[in-house]
Amino acid sequence: MSTPKHVFWESSQKTLEKTGYRIIQKLGTGNYSKVYLIKKSNDTEFACKIIKKKFAGTDFIEKFLPREINIIAIINHPNIVRVYKILESEDTIYMIMDYCRNGDLLEYIKDQGCITEEKAKYHFKQIVDAVSYLHELDIAHRDLKCENIFLMCNNQIKLGDFGFARFCTDSFGRKVLSETFCGSAAYAAPEILKGIAYNPKMYDIWALGCILYIMITATMPFNDTNLKSMVQAQLNRSIFTVTLLWPEHSLQLKNLLISLLEPDLDQRLTIKEVKQHRWLEKENSILK
Repeated sequence: MSTPKHVFWESSQKTLEKTGYRIIQKLGTGNYSKVYLIKKSNDTEFACKIIKKKFAGTDFIEKFLPREINIIAIINHPNIVRVYKILESEDTIYMIMDYCRNGDLLEYIKDQGCITEEKAKYHFKQIVDAVSYLHELDIAHRDLKCENIFLMCNNQIKLGDFGFARFCTDSFGRKVLSETFCGSAAYAAPEILKGIAYNPKMYDIWALGCILYIMITATMPFNDTNLKSMVQAQLNRSIFTVTLLWPEHSLQLKNLLISLLEPDLDQRLTIKEVKQHRWLEKENSILK
């Protein structure tokens, strides 16, 4: 007879409390994990992601989780959620990390609506800085989306959730293509939806385009209810036509969006080119 799930979670909470943390409240629930707001004895707040190996599946435990742990152990950037400690028992993993009090970008957009161009620029630059840092380390996130971008105080952005992240080179420094379908279909580049091996860094670039589009419009750039039609719209560059209907937005913004959501990999921008794009070159101090 299997042990009920609630017994596993109660045991995990007790283990966390024994290590000196107080559980304040539950922040979220996934298929095989839960996230809690916790406090240390000095009242410092953290988020703790509790992963139950029993519920996560072999592929996750043997493939994705070791990659995630290896990656979060070496990254340190002001616009990336910091993981301070990883505790592991026979059946449970605890990740103690930054608590992002203001929620994620998707929640913000759902509540506030589309973001002004100047504010979007300020936020997007921080996201680009985080992705640039990762790409310089030959790391691709592979799950960039508004739900994984978190808001801190003072309009600081932090990128989180490295469950699908991977290194883009092998032990000999050779580039490695990805074959795993990662992330959400709504943010997927056409090469992924076509099921071919893909450059994971260029997938991140496409996803950046989706994020920027959502920030500006509070809508998705492509309808993912029919993936065949979605791929066709991507290949037809339907975004170009859509942006023509935006008289209130700058030509530089439209150019950047079109260059990010470019189906031809040879024409899609690299992260270095994104950082140097004219739309981002002017310092935005409005929100500082």
